[in-house]
Formats: sequence, structure tokens, C-alpha cells
Amino acid sequence: MTTKSYKTIKLFLTIIIAIVFSISISHQNFFIPVTTLVASTLVLLFLRKKVGQIISDERDQMSGGKSALLAIQIYSWIAVVSMLLLYSLQDYNPNYEAVALTLAFSTCILMLVYSAIFYYYNKMKLTNRKTLYLIVVVIIFLFLSIFTFRVFSGEDSWMCENGEWIEHGHPSFPAPNKECK
Repeated sequence: MTTKSYKTIKLFLTIIIAIVFSISISHQNFFIPVTTLVASTLVLLFLRKKVGQIISDERDQMSGGKSALLAIQIYSWIAVVSMLLLYSLQDYNPNYEAVALTLAFSTCILMLVYSAIFYYYNKMKLTNRKTLYLIVVVIIFLFLSIFTFRVFSGEDSWMCENGEWIEHGHPSFPAPNKECK
């Protein structure tokens, strides 16, 4: 396979993923986008091994690494400052607390994933088992994410039943303002 055909397939898969994501999310189905993303990633990993030409050189890899590090640092600073600001304003709107905690946890997860990948590339031998190791790390990350969402999901919230907002547990915030369908 040539580099040009690989890039064409990659562009086509990106368009398909965008279409699937927008349709699925508008229908409030979140399983299909995740499945599509995982499947397309596996297809691209398989196809990348079939490319006989050089896709990127060492200079591209170094620039990508520096850019990724800088992007992570900038995101972390913006997220932490925003989190602190939103958390301090939670008395004005209780929804700010949820956004602040989401920013805090997403930043922590980003830093943990970055640290694990950095450790892997610094300490581990680069062998054919690299792909297997990466897949195991992704699966563990997905299970931990699902576990975290399940354990920390709000039992005290509002649920829409028969066109009315009903208390589920003892929510510490008022019922949502949007119409219940």
C-alpha cells in the first residue's frame, strides 16, 4: 500500500467517523460512536503496517512530540485555572461545580495517561509486543473510565418521567430549566 492511498483511507475514515458521531449523538446513542472510533483505530493500525513507504521521518516525530507536550501543558494550565474559577463560583450556579470537577478529573487522567506513555517509551524495549501493550493499556483505561463513571455518577439527580422532573435521591440543586420530554 502506498502512503497516498493510506492517507486517502484515513481521510475517508475521518469523514465517516464525523458523520456517525453527529448522527448518533443527535439520537442520544453513545455506544455506536465509541465502537466506530475503536474499530476505525484498529483498521488504521492494521493498514499502517501495510504501508511500504515512510509515512513520517524523525524530524516529524520530534516536532510532534514537542507539540504534544506543549499542548498538554497549555491545556492543563487552562483547565486548572478554569476549574478553580468555576469551583469558586459554584454558589452562583450549582452546575459550575460539575464542570469544575470534570475539568479536574480530565486533567488528572490526561496527566496519568501522558506519564504512562512517557514511561513506556523511556523504559520499555521497543518490540513487536508494543502494540499488544498499548491495547492492554487502552482496555484498562476504558474499564477504569467506565468504573469511575459508574461509581461517581450522581445518584442524587433529577430524572424525566411522564413529562415531569422527579427527584432521584436528594439532589442538592434545583430541577433543570429545560423541558422534560
